Amino acid sequence: MRQSLPKSLSMRRLILQMLVPVIAIAATVGVHAQGYPDRPIKLVVPWPAGGITDAAGRLIAQKMSERMGSPVLVENRAGAAGTLGAEAVSRATADGYTLLLASAETHAIAANLRSNLPYDPQKSFVAIAPFAINPFAVVVRPDFPASTTKELVELIKREPGKYTYSSAGLGSTSQIAMETLKGIAGLDVRHVPFQGQAPALNSLLGGHTDLQMLPAGSAVSLMRGGKVKVIAVSTSGRFFDMPNVPTLREEGYASMNFANWFGLVAPAGVPEAITQRLASDMAAVLGSPDTQAALRKLGVEAFRTMPPAAFEEFLLGERTRWGEVIRAARIKAD
Repeated sequence: MRQSLPKSLSMRRLILQMLVPVIAIAATVGVHAQGYPDRPIKLVVPWPAGGITDAAGRLIAQKMSERMGSPVLVENRAGAAGTLGAEAVSRATADGYTLLLASAETHAIAANLRSNLPYDPQKSFVAIAPFAINPFAVVVRPDFPASTTKELVELIKREPGKYTYSSAGLGSTSQIAMETLKGIAGLDVRHVPFQGQAPALNSLLGGHTDLQMLPAGSAVSLMRGGKVKVIAVSTSGRFFDMPNVPTLREEGYASMNFANWFGLVAPAGVPEAITQRLASDMAAVLGSPDTQAALRKLGVEAFRTMPPAAFEEFLLGERTRWGEVIRAARIKAD
């Protein structure tokens, strides 16, 4: 007769059998992290070449290449307000060799605008680190009969519906930032959307529209050239390149603190050791005065350093915050 094993021995064997795959997975993760990276990393920028997002992405790719000792190559995959590139990365192999330049458009706005978004901003990605913040500035044409926030608000309230603002498109950060100000200040300004920032700005410069939320870095040279008047900036602190321009918070709108931002995410499932390695290298890159100066030359500020878990919380908070404005303004993209 076959004897049964003692209960204690049977339990020990069962535990060992359960632990074998766990140990194997842990060992595999360790191997991946130890040898990572052993080939070029691809950074997908979901916008066309030549814009501020592309320029910032290429700068970070260069700095990360130098830090990691392995090339980080930029691939532009533009379309559908950044969501085509984001979708491609969400479907990529989760090995740390395909990354996405995420922004407010891909991770905070899209899910609140599109009912058929082909990825989930939280579930489809793992957060790595933010690297830049891109504030807005309220600008008006040079002959506009207001030069301060107080004058602007009083003028618009005297003649509601008369004035217009241009934006880079329906659901763009520039539209949502202006809609936020409209809601806080109680303004009635008509929206004129364009396909991109360039035609929206040309409309303002040509005198066809009156106001715009323009990236602050882009507003600097236009202000200095006398092509626009800058009323205020949208963040809680003044913009480094326009220290004499007040913030909307200083002008009495304490809840106005809006900016676009750029960060790195990877497909969900990337081993934690690899995301931690990327986040650590990003922190070192952003801590460099050279990187901070180079970002400022592009018109953006280096983002404060935060670990992946904190960045994940930030992404969730941004998705909620931008969503509230989108619903209040009844903005729809589909």
